[in-house]
Amino acid sequence: MVSPDIRNYDARAQSSDTFGRVLCSVRDHHFVVDGPVWNGCPGEEVTPGELLLAAVASCGVELVQVIAREEGVSLGSLRVAISGVLDRDNPVRQDVTVFN
Repeated sequence: MVSPDIRNYDARAQSSDTFGRVLCSVRDHHFVVDGPVWNGCPGEEVTPGELLLAAVASCGVELVQVIAREEGVSLGSLRVAISGVLDRDNPVRQDVTVFN
């Protein structure tokens, strides 16, 4: 029996006929992600880095709402701003690309 405290998340991504354009699916939702123009990709849609930052920001908003509800705290509107920098001349790690 699976514990009710275990949360499973699934996402899928596949290449498209356009270089650097990725077709993504989460449950019944489908969206397009483009690699950034500096990689020779279209850069017209949300990029993977932007998507990662948006996921972190949305997680922050949702968690604060859930915690506030559990604590009986009334919230108005809530905003999270996040930014990331990739400094290729001063990488955090040499073996993988991560935000500074």
